[in-house]
Amino acid sequence: MHSSYHFVLRKQDRFLVLDQFHQGLGRAERESAAVALNRCILALAMHRICSIVVLSLLFCSTLAAPEDYPVGDKPFRRYVVEGRDGKLITFYLSTQEAPSHPVPLIVWVQGTGCSSHFVRVGERIGSKLQSLLYSVARGRARILAVEKPGVEFLDDHPDDGDTRACRPEFRAEFTLDRWATTIADAIQAAQALPSVDTSKTLVLGHSEGGIVAMRVSNVSPLVTHAASLSGGGPVYLFHMAEFMRGQGLDAEKEVYACWSEIVKDPDSTTKFCWGQTYRQWSSFMKTSVIGEALKSHALLYFAHGTADTQNSITGFDVLRAELAARQRDAVFERIEAADHALDLPNQQVPDGLEAVFGRVVDWFLGNVTK
Repeated sequence: MHSSYHFVLRKQDRFLVLDQFHQGLGRAERESAAVALNRCILALAMHRICSIVVLSLLFCSTLAAPEDYPVGDKPFRRYVVEGRDGKLITFYLSTQEAPSHPVPLIVWVQGTGCSSHFVRVGERIGSKLQSLLYSVARGRARILAVEKPGVEFLDDHPDDGDTRACRPEFRAEFTLDRWATTIADAIQAAQALPSVDTSKTLVLGHSEGGIVAMRVSNVSPLVTHAASLSGGGPVYLFHMAEFMRGQGLDAEKEVYACWSEIVKDPDSTTKFCWGQTYRQWSSFMKTSVIGEALKSHALLYFAHGTADTQNSITGFDVLRAELAARQRDAVFERIEAADHALDLPNQQVPDGLEAVFGRVVDWFLGNVTK
């Protein structure tokens, strides 16, 4: 299965501190002390602002400039940068031919698996859905795609639903929090590059990438828009149970029994349920698309097909109801007869996804405000 806090240095508090500090000092001493104290208070204020408003202490520091490399004949450059945890991050940014002005980032988040965004096809390098998004954007935005932790350039695994054959580094490092932080660091590094408009950023994910996109919108203050396509709504256990029932299987035996084993050893990278490690599942089960959406500061877009047999449309309907009950505005696109890939019965892959990409990109680039 494919699975404000803000700091304000109040004027009256500042004067109160100065008044107390002035007692017992001469005029020259008071003036000198006042200057020193003002500097200290300003430094403290800046430190607090940097520490709290940006959601993470490490967003205050600038990541080192990334090294970049070509990606065959594709309109992307490969960048390698050191993340906040000291580990290397690989990301790809679409190129612009003599741009007349900066354009914003659209961040593509892939679904389940441990394959690279680029794979070898004979003697050439093949590209995945980031290239489809690139063609849809038509130069109006730059496309950013990030490799998952533990995945190397050109890694290719045939079964995205089974991570047993993935690199040990991937099985050890791939969790929701680590993945979201990796993407947030890549966004920060990409926004420091030329011809990038930093005023708005969209994170767009499909299937498993949907919950990740929502999570990134809560990790990175640079994200202004987030979209989940075929990503469901409630916690993954709900979707797993719905999927198993749809296959004529017993959800108690196939889902909840396995989950009871995961909670006993949640950090295991050698035990698997439903093709993924206990460690991965325990991290993703801590939240949901609904939970992340309700916390998000971003403008939100959701799309789901009624014929999706992998993530039931019921999850999307629950998402719609929960957000409406809490008066959380968003765009909801319920596509009749569309499958998990958002294709209609008369469409071929990736026609449906391309059409939805177009609508999401137009929404992002339009004059939409909160």
